[in-house]
Amino acid sequence: MRYDLADRRMAELEALAQPLRDQGLEVSCSVAWGNPPYMETLSRIKQLQPSMVLKTTRHHSKVSRMFLSHEDWELVRYSPVPLLLVKEKHWEESPKILVAVDPYHINDKPAALENKMITAANAFANETDGEVHLFHSAWVSPLAGAYPLAPNVQKEEQVLHDMAAANGVDGDNVHWSLDRVEESLPDAVEALGVNILVMGAVSRSKLDRFLLGSTAEKIIDSVDCDVLILKPDEMPSLSTILV
Repeated sequence: MRYDLADRRMAELEALAQPLRDQGLEVSCSVAWGNPPYMETLSRIKQLQPSMVLKTTRHHSKVSRMFLSHEDWELVRYSPVPLLLVKEKHWEESPKILVAVDPYHINDKPAALENKMITAANAFANETDGEVHLFHSAWVSPLAGAYPLAPNVQKEEQVLHDMAAANGVDGDNVHWSLDRVEESLPDAVEALGVNILVMGAVSRSKLDRFLLGSTAEKIIDSVDCDVLILKPDEMPSLSTILV
């Protein structure tokens, strides 16, 4: 039964690959068997060293996300190469690409990751005649559980515009909000008609993930667009995960 299933899946993959081959692209197909499935994907990533991994994704309920280890979430955590989670929505002819930046690195993201995300967004834009936008949530946790700190509006504007100018992004395409990123970022995606959301993710401990989750995981389900996840260059080797 296992080999019969693998043969049928391979035939399906070959049928999907043929139109791409007809366009002159080189396409290879493979089928793996293993549990959990994401480990097989990580093994394939280690073997092929691809520039990017693309994976279809659909909505997961909060309950299932909390108690089950979906392949999506595990790849978000462990894939060492850019991961593009593709949803069932076509890009516009000139797609809009929104980069979720954190100029102050308050979420422990290495500074170089911001430039890496914007560089990736610019690469997508150059290939697709797209438009890059930057977004930052300036929300600050309530002080002593009472009142949030008031941000310096002029400083927020200046920091984001400096980041845009340094990375070749139009100053008119800079956006920020005083609301929590889990709420304001999906709102910005919808308002701007974004096709690709670029986010950075840093692996966390299992306990930390269970209690707090990560910004990427909270937002992926909340947006109706493709999501490109990038990691810091100094991410731990796959060899430490696949042992």
